[in-house]
Amino acid sequence: LDVKRLNVSLLRWFREGVAAALGVPARHVHINRLNEKKNGIELFVSSSRLGISEPRTAEEVIQSLNVRILRRHLGHFGITEVSTEKNVLQGEQSDHVWNREGFYAVVLFFTVFIIIITCLMVIQTHTQINIIADSMKHATKAISSSDGHTPLTSVSPVTASNELKPCPSPFKMKPAAGLQERRGSNVSLVLDMSALGSVEPLNVAVVTPREAAAREYLMSAGRPLTRQQLRDIVNNTHKLHAEFAEIPMNFIDPKELDIPNHGNKNRYKTILPNPHSRVILKMKSCNDLLSSYINANYIRGYLGDERAFIATQGPIVNTVNDFWQMAWQEESPVIVMITKLKEKNEKCVLYWPEKRGIYGKVEVLVNSVRECEHYTTRSLILKCGNQTRMLQHYWYTSWPDHKTPDSTMPLLQLMADVETDRRTAVIVHCSAGIGRTGCFIATTIGCRQLQLEGVVDVLSITCQLRADRGGMIQTGEQYEFVHHALSLYEARTSAETGQ
Repeated sequence: LDVKRLNVSLLRWFREGVAAALGVPARHVHINRLNEKKNGIELFVSSSRLGISEPRTAEEVIQSLNVRILRRHLGHFGITEVSTEKNVLQGEQSDHVWNREGFYAVVLFFTVFIIIITCLMVIQTHTQINIIADSMKHATKAISSSDGHTPLTSVSPVTASNELKPCPSPFKMKPAAGLQERRGSNVSLVLDMSALGSVEPLNVAVVTPREAAAREYLMSAGRPLTRQQLRDIVNNTHKLHAEFAEIPMNFIDPKELDIPNHGNKNRYKTILPNPHSRVILKMKSCNDLLSSYINANYIRGYLGDERAFIATQGPIVNTVNDFWQMAWQEESPVIVMITKLKEKNEKCVLYWPEKRGIYGKVEVLVNSVRECEHYTTRSLILKCGNQTRMLQHYWYTSWPDHKTPDSTMPLLQLMADVETDRRTAVIVHCSAGIGRTGCFIATTIGCRQLQLEGVVDVLSITCQLRADRGGMIQTGEQYEFVHHALSLYEARTSAETGQ
């Protein structure tokens, strides 16, 4: 990975995740890019002591680093190693006068001084011009046109100094030539970013305060529930809906997707794949960027496991081939479909054959069909070139339109069947790929957490889902439904274990 390709948006996301893992404000985390030989970045964490910002030692940083939170919030970065590297900065520390605040003060002083001198010179020149104008009234117009300068006296020293006042940077910059690093330890923390190549680079964009607050919420919010608390909370509908209303939707602006004509491949104009986690298809040709686009996102699983799921919209007529290309490319063993083909309007096209069909380069054959009370299972054979794979297709048809099911048991049964067939990323879709899809994935992750930890954090799970794909779990009723499903799962497992 060429670290020069890491853009501001990606680094800012990384910085906020590290800050969450350290439990410090994001402004205390600073980042340096290493040279090309070192495939990583330097991380500096500062602390305020007696008003002086000092870098904390690597040992102190590592001791306070919550690796679990780091992996949960920065799963897409593929962090493989956390280690210290000493003596990154060499040499004696220079005079403390040359710290950042002192440097800015000197710059500000000279700037104001230069502006004052310039203003005096302009005033003097302007006075001389007026004297000449009075003596040569017949040439006034000529003089005015030949001058052509906007009077600089309209710019006050205060305004100019405010424009030049340095803004605090979210990233630590390299010290200027001749200036040494701030006093303190010269031990840095190095994170191995070798797996970052699998992440699509983000476009550089200005993050508004509102977006920053939403991102911080998605990375840090959580409310772990014990088994008893889970049983109690399902009866407190008002509290669940109030909690759900606080979660940022994290939908993206269409301008963030730099892919011409991508709108033709979206079922809904406002529901788009978040760029940092979107599935990228192999392009048909170097110039055919649109062929790489599909409205789908990789979704992290329990403990931030990478690419545990793929959440996508229900295929439309012109994306069926893309859908099967994705299933083949990602080697998915399972497709979960949680929608009818048509409810009040079209929700999904029929994208599989009755017996045999060819979709682009992928041939699909129906091997067997098994009808259950709430869903139908199809055993499919996929062929591409000389390779053949098996895939299970689960079609859940008993979810009513515009509301949640009366019982959570069928969803739990479906989840159990799907998990037995899991090997790699499970493709899940409804119509938009966020509502029912989010409920299924959140329930699967929550059951796993209950099984292994004895607690469940639906709020944190929902935030993680929305960080990967905006709008996951669409309504308060769906959020409530997930809690009911987990409560039923907890009751069943407690009865089986005698708790």
